[in-house]
Amino acid sequence: MNNTSENLATKLLRAVLAKTGLEVAFVCVVATVAAFHNASPLLRGAIDAAGQTHVAGWAYDPLTPKSALEVQLFIDDRFVRTVRADQARPDLVKADVTPTAAHGFSFELTDVSLSPGKHAAQVYALRNAAGRNKALIPLSKEPIPFAVSR
Repeated sequence: MNNTSENLATKLLRAVLAKTGLEVAFVCVVATVAAFHNASPLLRGAIDAAGQTHVAGWAYDPLTPKSALEVQLFIDDRFVRTVRADQARPDLVKADVTPTAAHGFSFELTDVSLSPGKHAAQVYALRNAAGRNKALIPLSKEPIPFAVSR
């Protein structure tokens, strides 16, 4: 191989590697934007109380600060019901967590048949995802344990 052929091969290899690097960077940016849109890391919330008669807390999305999120309760990994997180929580405003108070939720469990013993509650905020789909985003890292006595 002569010097001109080697230079051409080196330039071609560099161009292919540069193109591959740009494609990888583009895919990473698209994936990051899609993940942020579907599961905002800015979503805030907590389960403040879990017991045999109710589960309560709050949920807030800074991207839609005046909107009440829809939240779903699961006990022992089973769906219980859906409510809107629109109850007044002036403590959130006072603590400078939310700009408006209407981000609280409460699930009454008096009509839910729970066996005596240990249970675990998890609340998920619903977010719009791709198309007509919804994404469930947990408000706590782990389900909140509680006990039922009868």
